[in-house]
Amino acid sequence: MAYRSCEPLRVWNRLEPRPRQVELDRVLQARVHDALWMLTRQWQLGEFHAEDTGSPVLATVARRTFPVSEVRLGAEPAEPYDPTAAPLEPLVERLPVTFTAAMRAAAGSYLLTLLSARLAGEADAAEVVAAVRAALADHYRLRRLDLDPSDETHALSVARRRSGARADRVLRGLAGRAVDGVALAQSLPATVTWASVPAPVALAVPTQHAGTVLGMLQDFRDWFATAWSVPGAGSGAWDPERLEYDHGATVARGSGLELIGAPSSSGRLDWYSFDLAPAEDTGAGPNGAPWQVARAIPTPAEYAGMPAARWWQLEDNAVSLSGLRADAGDLAKLLVTEFALVYGNNWLLVPYEQPVGTLCEVAGIVVNDVFGVRTLVEPATGSAGAEWDGWDLFSLSPRRPGPHPALGQHLFLPPALPSSVDGPVLEEVVLLRDEMSNLVWAVESRVPDGVGGSRDGAEAARGLAAALAVLQAALTEPESTPEETGDRPALTYRLATTVPGNWIPYLPVHRPESRRKIRLQRASMPRYFPAGSPRVRPVTSILRAGLADQDPRTGRYPDLLEDGDPQQDPAFVNEEEVPRSGVVVRGRLRRARWAGGKTLLWHGRRVTSGRGEGSSGLVFDAVQTADEQVQ
Repeated sequence: MAYRSCEPLRVWNRLEPRPRQVELDRVLQARVHDALWMLTRQWQLGEFHAEDTGSPVLATVARRTFPVSEVRLGAEPAEPYDPTAAPLEPLVERLPVTFTAAMRAAAGSYLLTLLSARLAGEADAAEVVAAVRAALADHYRLRRLDLDPSDETHALSVARRRSGARADRVLRGLAGRAVDGVALAQSLPATVTWASVPAPVALAVPTQHAGTVLGMLQDFRDWFATAWSVPGAGSGAWDPERLEYDHGATVARGSGLELIGAPSSSGRLDWYSFDLAPAEDTGAGPNGAPWQVARAIPTPAEYAGMPAARWWQLEDNAVSLSGLRADAGDLAKLLVTEFALVYGNNWLLVPYEQPVGTLCEVAGIVVNDVFGVRTLVEPATGSAGAEWDGWDLFSLSPRRPGPHPALGQHLFLPPALPSSVDGPVLEEVVLLRDEMSNLVWAVESRVPDGVGGSRDGAEAARGLAAALAVLQAALTEPESTPEETGDRPALTYRLATTVPGNWIPYLPVHRPESRRKIRLQRASMPRYFPAGSPRVRPVTSILRAGLADQDPRTGRYPDLLEDGDPQQDPAFVNEEEVPRSGVVVRGRLRRARWAGGKTLLWHGRRVTSGRGEGSSGLVFDAVQTADEQVQ
């Protein structure tokens, strides 16, 4: 470094080599014609004294570890959480599961098999199993409503049943015969007692087998809770207005730390899925946790094919750095190359173990070298988010403005799954903008088929419309048309055209106490047959927020109407969540394993970008010609 002084102006110049050739072959070869002369000159200049550096032999790390103590799901209060019991993904992503008739019958069959195995060897085992089965079948029986095709009030239910013939055949074969094991498992509390068992089942069990049957019911309930991760009575973490999961975690630190979960389209949770925010004092003391001192041997940070750190050391001939070709835009390649050639021997790794589900705060590292010199390595940046010009890779960024707790260099290791297996898509909804009709539509492209799979939403809508047309033709009297009377008009006025049944409209409405901001409210298209029938409602659980669901055991709605499909609460979506490109929401089952080999299964959703705008074909005040009427 040199400078030129011309007071009061001082200019600094950096001395840099200027290569005369573009290729680096001879430079990287480092040819030496007289190695002894070079060693002598190094000895004369004192380069062998090692007065400024030394190889590290030991590193001492001072750290504090804070576990994740609570988890918040949606607007519900935070609940205590044990990171070793279950990962975050099932707790955050889990949604209500639509159990089909086959799944309910399979759970009931497993219950009876478990009871037979527990009573094996008893003299009256067959009688007890038969009595319990009869009591369960009477109280938890799969039922199929008796519908009259000639009754117009049952027309919609009959059409739904005919359009989903495969699911109806399964239900018809199981109704009145199988036990609804899912309903029984969901009715049992965490600790099963005879007070929580239905009276007909309790009366059917002999006194000498009461303990065995009660233990069997407890094991059955625990098996169901382990096999299926379903949310409780709360709303869960899914926010239908923002189309994302709203969750957070609290770290048991004295000053209080809240980690707010950020949305992720990939479905994976890691340290970058959380932001930092202050929380209430956890009462863990001023420091929260004592400092821990760990010692380890540092090792060089290397990767496969990296050049040796010393000259004239034999290297792998499979790597040719001289053949590296990088353009000005290949930033990653240039950074890796510069790290390997210039700074590789300046970076070391200090291994240490950190429990899953903890936040580790590092105060500093003391490095001992071969000459006995101890060097304190302090953090390159200060507290996370305290300096606007400081950046580091693994620090949590602040979410909310304002003062934040003083948190030094840290590493958050969330209790997240390393990987999971995703099942086929069970539900898929595409939210898109239709500029011609000036509406936002939610198109159900994949809908459940009632037997554990899915089918095309447009095909399901056409099947339902065709079944309703057949019933309408059979139940209504034919009326004379202009064609029959020979009085056919040349032009016909239509108030509005129709759209497919899997297209659900969303209308813009004002936000509460605001005249400028809007949000999208779920609407519905009219259904003209049967008379007084409900409007077209969505089928997927993605769009059915606020709509009443049928009782799986009776097939009726809460208001005892077969075709009621009533709306209990309106549903909204924030207007900014549906851009011009649209969004796609997919629901599927996910399966993974946690520590100890525990298997987890839950229903989750992922949101991805759409493919642009669409057109529903909805037109108001249309005038059609005779040829268009025929089409």
